[in-house]
Amino acid sequence: MDYIWYAIPIVMFAGVVRGFSGFGFAVIAVVGLNFFFDPKVSVLIVLSLDLICSINLWRQALAQADFGTLKVLIIGSLLGIPIGYTFLLLIPSDTLKLLICLTILILSLLLFSNFTPFNANKKHTKLGFGLASGAGTASASIGGPMIVYYMLSSQLSTQSQRATMILFFIASEALTVFILIGGGLVNEVVINGLVILVIPTLVAVRYGQHLFNQHPPKSLKSFALPIMLMVAILGIIKSSVTLLS
Repeated sequence: MDYIWYAIPIVMFAGVVRGFSGFGFAVIAVVGLNFFFDPKVSVLIVLSLDLICSINLWRQALAQADFGTLKVLIIGSLLGIPIGYTFLLLIPSDTLKLLICLTILILSLLLFSNFTPFNANKKHTKLGFGLASGAGTASASIGGPMIVYYMLSSQLSTQSQRATMILFFIASEALTVFILIGGGLVNEVVINGLVILVIPTLVAVRYGQHLFNQHPPKSLKSFALPIMLMVAILGIIKSSVTLLS
């Protein structure tokens, strides 16, 4: 628990990104917390915080979301969560940390390249990305980049992309947290971590939402993707050094 205080600036930075863009909290916070905690602890703390901080975002999201897309993505996520939970239990901690960061790096590079080898309007495309996101969320709290990749490839407006992602993450993360709690992953570190980190996270998310309402961007790519790339590269370096030592 001595390390939990180092997590405060991490979750506050991630919270501002989440409030502004509608995504990015989990992917930034889990890599940061993995420097100090086992991935099983990091994932449960981060998902719980992200779910709590979504309280500040859901009302505005309800008015702007695309519910047809949201429904199919949630169905896919329900199929993917059990797969991800299995990965979380079976893959060694240090290996899982490296896989987390490599996945984030690949998806971020794909988003930068504008490479979209699919029809975003097809139902099977939405279902596939929902499944991948559910598996990624349950295994390592990295379901966000999959949905971001899909959303930024769609024809939805920036406001609708952000709102749909917010509601999707609320639904998928709530179910994942329930499964992880049922699996007995809650311990003293998780509880104390949530108590210490929840207020800084809520404040940061509220500030990020204020920035979005005051200065809504034309695209979410320019804001969030450089941050995701930086986090992925730092995490890969740290995980690689640990595995080789």
